[in-house]
Parts: sequence; structure tokens; C-alpha cells
Amino acid sequence: MTVEPGDYDLRELRRMADEEDPPLDVPEESGEEAFRLGQREELMKLQTQFMSSGRLPEKPYLESLPTRYGAEVVVFEWLDFLVEKAGFANTDAALDYYESVDWLSPEAHEDLRSYMHGFSEVDRFDGEEPDDLDTNDHVLSLVYVARLASLA
Repeated sequence: MTVEPGDYDLRELRRMADEEDPPLDVPEESGEEAFRLGQREELMKLQTQFMSSGRLPEKPYLESLPTRYGAEVVVFEWLDFLVEKAGFANTDAALDYYESVDWLSPEAHEDLRSYMHGFSEVDRFDGEEPDDLDTNDHVLSLVYVARLASLA
């Protein structure tokens, strides 16, 4: 006897799917991996949003920092992430890099550097050296650039 999916109530199928444990051979994502996956999905959504509105941005993606409500929170969140992970020198180098690949205009770059100087590096690393930024960190930075560009 074969099971016909159409014979089941959709609510019942959803309930059964929620009750099942994940397969044993598939490792659960760590919190960081899940966060990064969510950020990549957000980047795709923002790109789709730009494309559907017919205003896919040209480089530099971020001409200036938006003045809309909430934009400053995004700026602080992004810079806090960069400084927390990489320290001031690496964050400054990353912002230079983002300008060189035209993610940021010179104006946006300078504004971000001004905000960065409001952060304190004291007690962040407890004598340890900060980490270098990796590809995933740069992807996350592009998500922040896209968020800020969408607020413009």
C-alpha cells in the first residue's frame, strides 16, 4: 500500500514534520554558522528587493550614510562587529579595502572612520591579538553595506 500525500491534512503533515528529530548524520549548525547563513539570505533578499524595484545599485554601493531613523544603529552594529573581531587597525584596513573595491564612496568611508573613532578598543582583547577578517566577515560587511544602501 502506498501513501498518498494528498490523503493527509496539511496541518497534520506540518505537525508530524515538526515532531521529527533531525537526521543523525547531518550536523547541527553552530550559532555562528546559522547567523552567517541568515546574513547571506538577507543579502539575497536585499538584492531581490533592489532588482524588483528596478534600482539595482551601481558602484559605489554606498554613496553616503543614510540619515533615516535606524541607520545609525546599523552603522554602530557593523562597526562594533568589525572592531570586536579585528581591532581598530584591521577595521580601518577593511574600510580602506571596501572603498578600493567601490563598496563605499570616499565620503561614506570617511564618515564610517569618524564613527569608528567613537569606539574603544580597551578591554576588548585582554592582551590577545585581534583576529583577521575572513571571507565570511567580508560577506557580512557587504550585507551591512546593502542594508545601509536600502535605507538611503
